[in-house]
Amino acid sequence: MNKSTRKILLLVVVLMFIVTLAGCDVDHYEQSIDAEGGFAWMQWIVTKIAELTVGVSRFAGGHYIVGLFTVTLLIRIVGWPIYSKSNAMSSNMQIAQPELERLQEKYRDKKDEASQRQMQQEMMQIYKKYNINPLGCLLPFLQMPIFIAMYQVVRRLPKTDRFQDLDFKFLFLDFQGDSPLDAGVAFSFADHWVNIVLAAIVGATMYFYQRYAMKKPDYLQNKKYDSAKQKQSQQTMKYMTYFMVIMLTSIAFTNIGIAVYWIIGNLFQFLQTYVNRKKNYKRHFENNNIT
Repeated sequence: MNKSTRKILLLVVVLMFIVTLAGCDVDHYEQSIDAEGGFAWMQWIVTKIAELTVGVSRFAGGHYIVGLFTVTLLIRIVGWPIYSKSNAMSSNMQIAQPELERLQEKYRDKKDEASQRQMQQEMMQIYKKYNINPLGCLLPFLQMPIFIAMYQVVRRLPKTDRFQDLDFKFLFLDFQGDSPLDAGVAFSFADHWVNIVLAAIVGATMYFYQRYAMKKPDYLQNKKYDSAKQKQSQQTMKYMTYFMVIMLTSIAFTNIGIAVYWIIGNLFQFLQTYVNRKKNYKRHFENNNIT
């Protein structure tokens, strides 16, 4: 993939991300689902997911934890095909990496227009050979509006008056409890130990999932082609992982519902990655007639 293509993809990703965030309207995070304002399309998604969560909760005897758990899994399952496609494309890109690096080495000193055009043609042939779509990296962003809407539902639904018939408590969890950072709330370990424990579980599951996801399966490892550029990229990913773990743990500490939502999601991602790796492993050896 040449620099121009990467720049275009980066621009598209940034624009999609900005549009998605624009629909979030962070001022609504501490308000009920019924609060007016915000972008209509995002508010519509938030409302529908909230109604589904409430419907499942009422069907289960009014227990909110059941609705939260069920809808979280349902959203993850609906998004599985996109995740699976993206995961398979990532594996194909790793398999094709040696050929792509050889191609770049072949044209390293050939900067004329004809040579660059020929390199692009050969690169597209490699993409076709390994079933790689350059725009495939954008697939995960299709799920972003749903995930962000679910995030809003988890924070805002317990604050909505017309859903107060639900039971928002489960064992030692109180989904309507005050946040340790709310104005006028004095933090104490005795009152907020659940927030601490759940935030720690969020951080742990996120960290170990990222380590598992970043580790290449044996059949994709090729130390001969582990260039300095790839090692630098891996190091950057590690720093990003640490940042994400710290950020998500901090947010989870402020809201029990968000913590539970992310714990369910992180554990489900482990399952997704495990199953997809098994499928990609089988597909790789079948395509290469390896027994």
